[in-house]
Amino acid sequence: MQEPTPLRLVLLSGLLLAALPASSSDPATVEISVDRSAASTRLVLTHSRQVGYVIEEVRGKVRIRYTESIDLRPPTSRFDDPVLRRYRMRDTRTLTLETGPDYDRYDSFELRNPFRVVLDLRKAPQRVQRGKTRRSRYEPSTIIVIDPGHGGIENGAVGPTGLMEKDVTLILARRLKRVLERGRPSLSVVLTRDEDRLLGLDERTAIANHNRADLFVSIHLNASSQSAATGAETYYLSSDATDAEARILAARENLSPQGSRELPPDLADLELVLWDLAQNRYLAESGALAESIQRQLNQLTGTRNRGVRQAPFRVLMGAMMPAVLVEVGFVSNEKQEALLRSSRYRNDIVNAVAAAVDEFLNNLESLSAPRSYGARREP
Repeated sequence: MQEPTPLRLVLLSGLLLAALPASSSDPATVEISVDRSAASTRLVLTHSRQVGYVIEEVRGKVRIRYTESIDLRPPTSRFDDPVLRRYRMRDTRTLTLETGPDYDRYDSFELRNPFRVVLDLRKAPQRVQRGKTRRSRYEPSTIIVIDPGHGGIENGAVGPTGLMEKDVTLILARRLKRVLERGRPSLSVVLTRDEDRLLGLDERTAIANHNRADLFVSIHLNASSQSAATGAETYYLSSDATDAEARILAARENLSPQGSRELPPDLADLELVLWDLAQNRYLAESGALAESIQRQLNQLTGTRNRGVRQAPFRVLMGAMMPAVLVEVGFVSNEKQEALLRSSRYRNDIVNAVAAAVDEFLNNLESLSAPRSYGARREP
């Protein structure tokens, strides 16, 4: 059965929906696409505009009830699929999914620009034949989502000789995935992108939530108008930035063309505060992970310690797990750009983050009550 949505997220959705303009007289068009995999069947509902809705399960059917009429395209379809047999419009406001014998439960999340509702219909666990052993479907395993910053038309920061942030972050993320999975066979690492493509900020944390990740690590390169600026720093989410420098950096990273939904400034501020509250349950873990990454980077790369800080990074909003953003160095610094071109230095960065993640996972059970982690900087 679907787990109840946390009250804070219900509050968030309700407040945002209530603040949106009234719908037009023309029904919203909804394009539906279906993609099947070994573990689930995914439906993506792409809306021409934001529409209110609720999802419910009734006697083997999943229903999406809209607050107004919609124009579904195509309006009905049948499938040779043990999870989803058919979908159809019951009336102009109700989309019905008729599930098959292998259906177990559904997960759902939203994406923005354009407004999309994603439903994952999960398969039921397979029965095990007597006398055979298999790993339990419910045996705990660790899932980490690594997010290489920028991509596609977003180059990110660019160094004096042309080294681009989007290229370095992808290289680092791929290497980090290999190192982590080699060190812990039970660990699974998911990359938000494994190629040079544009990916919205909201989609990055949605990928983490969809995979039910235990950790989310976003990798970036820093830049400054002061060419001598150097060092690494690690962030976790807060609606209040640690200092002006952190606030400026977050504002720059949040300028992604697919970064955020188009909301009035006061509503966007409200959304950030509510997501900050949602992340509060992971405050201790996010802070501890940030501290560990920063310490390992200082030790293994010898870079200047710029400390652990908090800032309102859009890419961390919505993450329902411990989440951090790592600025591994200043590509705007000519000497550090040269280091970032070095395979050896990149390996040092990867090994530092991997060691921090390993340390964090080993100490996870010892974390209890949330506590605040302030910025610590070297002069």
